[in-house]
Amino acid sequence: MDLVFDALGQLFGHKFSSQWGSYDADGAWLAELSHLSRRHLELGISRLRQQVRESARSGDEAWPPQPVAFAALCEPRPEDLGLPAVAEAWREAAGHAHDPAGHRWRHEAVRLAGAAVGWWEITHVQPSRVERLERRFAREYTALINRVMAGEDLTPRQLLEHDGSRSAAELAERAGREAAAQKAEADGLPHAMNADQGLRSLRAALGRNGS
Repeated sequence: MDLVFDALGQLFGHKFSSQWGSYDADGAWLAELSHLSRRHLELGISRLRQQVRESARSGDEAWPPQPVAFAALCEPRPEDLGLPAVAEAWREAAGHAHDPAGHRWRHEAVRLAGAAVGWWEITHVQPSRVERLERRFAREYTALINRVMAGEDLTPRQLLEHDGSRSAAELAERAGREAAAQKAEADGLPHAMNADQGLRSLRAALGRNGS
C-alpha cells in the first residue's frame, strides 16, 4: 500500500492525508486492492494522474477516490496492452470460428478466448443465445487480459476446454451433431439451420422415406 499512499498523497496532499492518514490503518485499501499486481496499481495511478491534469485544465477541483473507485481505475482495458477491445475481439472470434487454425489472429488472447468458449459452440449458436455466448467470451477474454497484465504467458490452463476433459458421451454427442449438420448441408437443407434443427429435419425426412 505504500506505493498507492505515496502517490495519492503527492497528487492530493492534505485532501488525501486528512481522510486516510499516511498508511492503511483500517485495511480498507488492502481489502479492495489485494488482488492487484504492482502493474495494476501503477496503471491506476497513471489514470488518476491524468484525471487530475484534466481537472486542472478545466478549472475543476480534483478529489481523491475511494478505495473501490481506485480499484476500478487499476483494471486494464485491452487497449492498454495493445489488444483489440472486447467487442472487436468478439467480432473477430465469431467471424473466424469456422477456421481458427487458418486465421492470423490480431492477438493470441482473442484465439484463446474463442477456444475457451468453443469454436463449434460459436458457429452453431442459436440467435437467441448469441448475447449469452458473447458475455461468456467477454469473461474469458477479460481473464486473459488480466493474465497478460500480470506478466503471464498465455497458456491454455483451465480456461481452455480440451477434448481430453470431455466425457465419452459428450464427445459422441458433439460428433453426432457435427455429422447431422454436415448431412443437412449435403441434403440441401437450409444453411442457416443449427445442428439440432438439422437433426430433426433429417429424422423427419428419414421417416417420410421409410413410409
